[in-house]
Amino acid sequence: MGSKLSYANFSVLLIACAYLAYQFLQDNFSFIYVFENSSNLLPVFYKFSAFWSAHEGSFLLMILFLSGSLAVNNLLFWEEKWIPISNATIAFILFFYLLFQIFTSNPFLTFDILPKNGTDLNPLLQDPLLAIHPPVLFAGYVFYAVTFSLVIAGLFRGFDKELFKNLKLWAGISWFTLTLAILLGSIWAYYELGWGGYWFWDPVENIVLLPWLAGTAFTHSLIYSRNKILLSWMVFLGISTFLLSILGSFIVRSGILNSVHSFASDPSRGIFLLSLFALFAFASLGLFFSKSVLLKSNWPELISKQYLLVLNNIVLVVILLIVFLGTLYPIVTEVFYNQKLSIGPDYFSSLITPLVFVLIALFLAEQFLGYLKSNQRNTLIISIIIASVFLFLFISELNPVTLGLIFVALALIILLLRALVEFFSTKDIKVMHKILGHFSVVLLTFSVLLNHEFSETIDVKLKPGDEIEFSGATLKLESINVEGQANFDSVVASFSVLESNLKKTLVSEKRVYKIGGVITAETGISSSLIKDYHVVLGDRYQDGSWSIRYSINYGIMMIWISSILLLFAMLYGTIRRHGY
Repeated sequence: MGSKLSYANFSVLLIACAYLAYQFLQDNFSFIYVFENSSNLLPVFYKFSAFWSAHEGSFLLMILFLSGSLAVNNLLFWEEKWIPISNATIAFILFFYLLFQIFTSNPFLTFDILPKNGTDLNPLLQDPLLAIHPPVLFAGYVFYAVTFSLVIAGLFRGFDKELFKNLKLWAGISWFTLTLAILLGSIWAYYELGWGGYWFWDPVENIVLLPWLAGTAFTHSLIYSRNKILLSWMVFLGISTFLLSILGSFIVRSGILNSVHSFASDPSRGIFLLSLFALFAFASLGLFFSKSVLLKSNWPELISKQYLLVLNNIVLVVILLIVFLGTLYPIVTEVFYNQKLSIGPDYFSSLITPLVFVLIALFLAEQFLGYLKSNQRNTLIISIIIASVFLFLFISELNPVTLGLIFVALALIILLLRALVEFFSTKDIKVMHKILGHFSVVLLTFSVLLNHEFSETIDVKLKPGDEIEFSGATLKLESINVEGQANFDSVVASFSVLESNLKKTLVSEKRVYKIGGVITAETGISSSLIKDYHVVLGDRYQDGSWSIRYSINYGIMMIWISSILLLFAMLYGTIRRHGY
């Protein structure tokens, strides 16, 4: 009966979503939601993606994903003893989500009179990547609701081997999906927003990072399940990850944060979501503390893999708290003291970067754990030598970023050599997979430091035919042309970059949308493994020249590659651990 109800629920929601999407494709502007987020000039692809471009449709899509996850869980694991509790937990969440949708976020409201045209989709969202990013993000949030339901089921039915196996599966899928969403959002920000960065510590970026950090710690804590070490800690992380995703929805959808990502302000939605957060937090944490006596487990042995994982979790949670305080403290000061406070990127980078180095040190220690345990005298000598080298570098005139680059580069070399030695000695690809995830994180850290240390930006004025030399390369504005599209007109600027007799072509646009007159800038980028050339066309001056922001950004492609490697390592590990 329960499985049939889950299938019926998913079917009804799927029909509702299909019906709403059809109204977008038919330009039915009698629907208020369609009117506010589409127009008859919008390309068909964006008419479809406009379905989830604003609050009402995006939340409906998230409910559909949650219902679909419930149906899949029933289809695959119906005979398990814990599935009824998991079903009840997801149904509980679905019930309140649907109440929220119906009473505060109904996308099916209509006008009495049919408007001739809509107000168009936000131009920043008229991008292929932004059509993919939101659904992936919603799926990541929803999948963590499934892991939450399994954790709650474990509190009632006990954590047996099969439940741990499925927890690892859903946790891996959730983490993979949320990481992919963050990567897609970073790529979009880099080429669309025009400031040349991929992560600005924007409040809504940080809100997504909170469940990701908790989910990363949770995924690692599941490794303890083999011996049920620190079981209560794993349960707490599973609950916290879900609650942080709910908190993120409240922060974004209430409109209390100003961000390019946030939805329009609506106090009623914020109050409803805050009430939901309080309800879920009270129920789940109350259950956790009432059942904690049943979750007693052993503390891991000193200098063991489990002990290093505990230290790893501690560092991740400290990073989470730094992001949490830096994001929410300005909200608290404004609400209670009526004082606006802005916390910039320096706060996050100065506090988080040293902790990332600690994580990398833990990665290295894990790779040589057997040697550390069996040769404690030699380990002490090696540790003293390494500490002496870094102390010498620290008191030298090298700046902290350069020191970080040296440390991370050494870690990269060590991990790579370790992977090659293990592979050629065992011929086992699984060994490579175990190291690949940590190698990807270290490579990502190296790329971020490289970008921070060597990237350069200059603002210039150029006329067609003018050129400027900057950082060993010559930028030339080749031509300016005006072009028309279905829903916007654009000024198209063609640039060339000449360096070491190698010529690259870049195209940047300034678009004016026909409905609303919104102006956007489209970035011109030429990428290579080491560095990118990044050009943004600005305003035109009376003398015919144009303002141009020209950047040379190092390590961007390496950031994308390391992130993809990290995703691949997680996906492979999830599949292998589940026995597929």
